[in-house]
Amino acid sequence: MDELKSIKKLDEIFSKRKDQLYREKDEGKKVFGRFCVFVPTEIICAADAIPVGLCGGKESTIPSAEEDLPRNICPLIKSSYGFKKDKACPYFEASDVIVGETTCDGKKKMFEHMAELSEMYVMHLPHFKDERSYELWLKEVYDFKDYVEKFTGNNITEEKLKEAIDEENEERMLSHKLYELRSQIPTPITGKDALKIFQRSFLLDIKDRLAILKEVISELEERVKNGEGYTGKRILVAGCPMVAGNTKIVDIIEEVGGLVVGEETCTGTRKFDNLVNGYTIDDLAERYFKINCASAFKNDSRIERIKELVKEQNADGVVYYTLQYCHTFNVEGALIEKELKNLGIPIIKIETDYSESDKEQIKTRLEAFVEMI
Repeated sequence: MDELKSIKKLDEIFSKRKDQLYREKDEGKKVFGRFCVFVPTEIICAADAIPVGLCGGKESTIPSAEEDLPRNICPLIKSSYGFKKDKACPYFEASDVIVGETTCDGKKKMFEHMAELSEMYVMHLPHFKDERSYELWLKEVYDFKDYVEKFTGNNITEEKLKEAIDEENEERMLSHKLYELRSQIPTPITGKDALKIFQRSFLLDIKDRLAILKEVISELEERVKNGEGYTGKRILVAGCPMVAGNTKIVDIIEEVGGLVVGEETCTGTRKFDNLVNGYTIDDLAERYFKINCASAFKNDSRIERIKELVKEQNADGVVYYTLQYCHTFNVEGALIEKELKNLGIPIIKIETDYSESDKEQIKTRLEAFVEMI
């Protein structure tokens, strides 16, 4: 099947993003680098600043990071720190401030090292889903708004906040539409192409993201209308983020005859589930508080969401993907594995890093899993 024209256009836009970003920076706009989907980007945009995702998906910068950090923490943490330390990522270097969050102990302590290399702002993420925790989170979001206004010198007006929320909500709705199209049999897009779209959405300007998503959806709707698409054992990937540079698990699944039809990850549904229902800071905080991250205690809502996605995407099985030493997702994965097995949903847990050393072993395991389901 021919490559989607919109994917080619995505590649063209992405190739120009670095120059576009530095041009806007030269014009006086502040750049906020961020790691996590918990950071409310609407606040940044409403202050006429630029949010951009940060690098952390490649093995190349890990040796440098291990000069300062222990080897037995997750590769995403080490890769991210190494990119900043080595000045190897243009998005890190463009960032006037890096926004962190307390999703895990490893990242939290790494941010103390990174604060020696960059301006840092860390958001305190509560790990309970009760009213007291929400009040804490609400204060965090208001404090972040105050910091962004002070750092940029720009007041966040009701009009600007509304515009930013409307744009982000539109992207969320388009992303949901893309998932609806992926649920079709045959599915009109490979997991590799879908992952590329979502990974690069962390890096591109919002208007470019909206334009690309609309073009992708138009092409996929035409394929569905014509009965064109891809077949294979349909796989939902759940677990750790797959940030730009990290396509390992999806590549292997599709090499062995599987077809990735959805991602319950930070580079998947956690990024766009739930709209902001209103135009206030309170409405923003409420939406972000609902994100189903493994950092939460008694995370029943995440387990329910995975079960829903299996049905919504017509998945034949689940690959639960964790990075080495990511204890939050790994421990929670055991609970999810037990729940899905009780329901008769095939699931396999894969723990790996960014290296190629275990690729053949993973390939053998996934090949057997795909054949089994």
